[in-house]
Amino acid sequence: MTELTLYEEAMCCSTGVCGPDPDDELVEVSAALDQLEDAFDELEVNRANIQHNIDQFLETQRIYDRVQEDGPSILPITVVDDEIVAEGEYLSYDELTAAIDGNATPQEA
Repeated sequence: MTELTLYEEAMCCSTGVCGPDPDDELVEVSAALDQLEDAFDELEVNRANIQHNIDQFLETQRIYDRVQEDGPSILPITVVDDEIVAEGEYLSYDELTAAIDGNATPQEA
């Protein structure tokens, strides 16, 4: 099983896609993650919001250290199978697919 985890800055809710005017980038990221979960059988997607899931930051020493060193501006951090693949920006669907390529099996249509 491939694991994709997004460590994200503090937001009003777990995805940041709430309220009357959600951030367009967060809407795109949420849609991309939903598409990835549909496209790959053996993929587990997790989102850790520093405000709502601080325990995940504290339990993952590398992530905790990166945030301590560089502050919250280093977020989001994208991790695939315990490897940091991006810091400071969200990846597109295509970039996320490339990051997990070879680690997960696409679902049959």
